[in-house]
Amino acid sequence: MDGKEAGDDPIVFAPISGEDAEGPMKVESLCVNCEENGTTTMLFTSIPHFKEVILMAFECPHCGFRNNEIQSAGQIGEKGVRLTLKVDEGALDVLSRQVVKADSATLRVPELDFEIPANTQKGQLSTVEGILRQSAENLMALQEVRRHMDPEAAEKIEEFCSKLNRCAEGEMGFTVVLDDFSGNSFIETDGSTVENDPLMEVKRYERTVEQCRALGLAVKEEEERIDTIEEEPEIRPDDPYHGVNAMGTGATRRAFAKLEGDVSNSALLSRYAAPEEVMVLPGVCLACGREADTKMFPMTIPFFKEVIIMANACDFCGYKNSEVRPGGGVSELGRSVILKVEEPEDLRRDVIKSDSASIIVPEIELEVTTGSLGSLITTVEGMVERVKTELEGLLSFKLGDSAEQTTRGTFADFIKKIDQCVALEFPWTLILSDPLANSFIAPIDEDFSLDERLKFEDFERSAETEEDLGITHLKVNQGVGEVVS
Repeated sequence: MDGKEAGDDPIVFAPISGEDAEGPMKVESLCVNCEENGTTTMLFTSIPHFKEVILMAFECPHCGFRNNEIQSAGQIGEKGVRLTLKVDEGALDVLSRQVVKADSATLRVPELDFEIPANTQKGQLSTVEGILRQSAENLMALQEVRRHMDPEAAEKIEEFCSKLNRCAEGEMGFTVVLDDFSGNSFIETDGSTVENDPLMEVKRYERTVEQCRALGLAVKEEEERIDTIEEEPEIRPDDPYHGVNAMGTGATRRAFAKLEGDVSNSALLSRYAAPEEVMVLPGVCLACGREADTKMFPMTIPFFKEVIIMANACDFCGYKNSEVRPGGGVSELGRSVILKVEEPEDLRRDVIKSDSASIIVPEIELEVTTGSLGSLITTVEGMVERVKTELEGLLSFKLGDSAEQTTRGTFADFIKKIDQCVALEFPWTLILSDPLANSFIAPIDEDFSLDERLKFEDFERSAETEEDLGITHLKVNQGVGEVVS
């Protein structure tokens, strides 16, 4: 076995750039082609959005047989992911985008009615063009036998492979759908976030019980009382009140922040109020559809608004979810929260950021658009670190060895500016612009008027924004004053 000797603190999974890597590991292994001994080379590395992986390449010096594969060695994603990439005719730059396809992923090209089912191939690190060409090559592998056994099927396969090759050469447009319930697959973007890439669409979803079992995740066994549960009702994918896409009574009433872990861990919520009465309502688990209780209580955050803390836990599949929902009606105006970050205490301020809010830091020309970062409850420092982490993940292909020197330097300098903001090397401004006024930065003093570095500015929503938020679809009864849909 070749390789470097491990030091005191060896880096097992080094970045894909290869810096500080311990070097590949070589193991003598049997060749499946000629049954002589060949060499398997293994490299433990970390690939963007695919977490830690093991790259393996086999080569036989006797018959020349070669093979390579990629295996995930990191954690399974929190949710499943479905990536959709539109490839226009002649878009060679899109064809060269890198693709990380886990063995649990299903790849489809709807225009060709082509599908690579899950668990039929080993994990791949390739490009869009490379996957199409490899698929065509695999289909053509036994063509000589088919021509003798079934000439008609061989002719149809050749015709289909020609379409795959045309797509790989950019002669026709198509769509690639990569669906991975393990959450460990990825398609490279154009350098921006997935939400801002006009050719990309991403959707994350909760895994079913069957998918959890396929990944080897622990699923609670059915208890005796579960045997009496009636059959699950069918839920339409577009049902706004049930299922994984449920949004309550309307899109403008959806949760504006999701808590990670126990609600009691939030310093922001526990500082201002404690629940006098917790209401328990019957509900449905968003993951498996079984009955699950939802606990909720209202509270008021000073200088902000009334909010409702909701927590749902399923005794059947173990799914848990905690959210903060807005109380009261929809705000008439949008609101921008502007904070001058000049002192270390400013970095420790509590923040509620809704998914409808955008983040702007003018000094470094940073703008995170609506929905890009999701919703969260954290501190100013925590939010900026979250932005940095997301950017490093999304732009890892632009920061690695495969990127051009100019591009790599530009993005590296931008990440450095974010670090300088966290280190307070210069004063900077944080702006949370929320058309629903559901975002908040806590003042340092209980008397808001004494906080000179924090201010709020209200603004009128545009007609386009109100259309996107569903506000224009609400009608007001002038006689009674009630809102109906």
